[in-house]
Amino acid sequence: MHRENCNKAQAAVDKTGKSFAPDYLAAKKTIDDRALNHHVWETLCQALPQTTGNEPVNILEIGAGIGTMLERIVDWGLLTNASTYVATDSDPGQLGAARKYLSQWAGRRGHALSWPEEHRGRLSTSRADISVALDLARAEELADKSGSPGPFHLVIAHAVLDLVDFPAVLPRLLSRLTKNGLGYFTCNFDGETVFLPECEGDAEIIRRYHASMEARLAGASHTGRRLLTFLQRPGLELLAAGSSDWVIHPRSHRYVTDEAFFLHAIIETVERELKKNRRLPGLAAWARLRHRQVETGELSFLARHLDLLVRRHPCLS
Repeated sequence: MHRENCNKAQAAVDKTGKSFAPDYLAAKKTIDDRALNHHVWETLCQALPQTTGNEPVNILEIGAGIGTMLERIVDWGLLTNASTYVATDSDPGQLGAARKYLSQWAGRRGHALSWPEEHRGRLSTSRADISVALDLARAEELADKSGSPGPFHLVIAHAVLDLVDFPAVLPRLLSRLTKNGLGYFTCNFDGETVFLPECEGDAEIIRRYHASMEARLAGASHTGRRLLTFLQRPGLELLAAGSSDWVIHPRSHRYVTDEAFFLHAIIETVERELKKNRRLPGLAAWARLRHRQVETGELSFLARHLDLLVRRHPCLS
């Protein structure tokens, strides 16, 4: 069983190692649902109608993956009228996965979802009518495209801003917002990863894992706090901020839904990342122990994140 689950955990990333696999993103959905900050979400629900007035709601999501955020905002009642939702991702494989995932979700919920074109859909629920576009684009390209769709009432980035140079990209993306448009930025990692119970080697392994984030992109391991400061710059109004930590623990030595799969994937990710460079003594033993603790229902896991909601003022250029 342990070997089978570890092999499944390797599917957390695709074959290139550069993009998350659909099964991992689907498993992460319920964990993110619990983690998202309720105060920030409720502030978004209150602010969005005031932003759009009587216009249809136009939404852009960067790094949309398989479409779990669209699923969430429909299920949680954010959209109640005509809307357009442009879900973008830099991985073409995610677009096909999103179409499949969203079609299955709509079927379970009894929503009508049709695809007149390969990546253009029409979603009808009892409360909303949503035009869905699945577009291949990197955040940097969206910021630079003068001819891309817009303006938008809401820009969403979920668990993705630690992968982009947001000080360079966000001002240009936010300038595509309507007057008083909103930016909803969620699950931004903020420098703390904890495996419990503690074991020998934890401190050095976590230190090096965070350092690997910094090697990929300076400041990535503290994206949350950097955003908290960045979004208070002139032309922006920070409406709400709050923690959105992942907290996973066993109940009677068992995990709910796909939490065991997710934990194996996190352990595999840490081990794979640290294998890339100088060998770390004890890493393989640490990973075996942590995988075994998942199998026996003993491991708890915490990761610190921040959610933020910002409003654009017309003076932002």
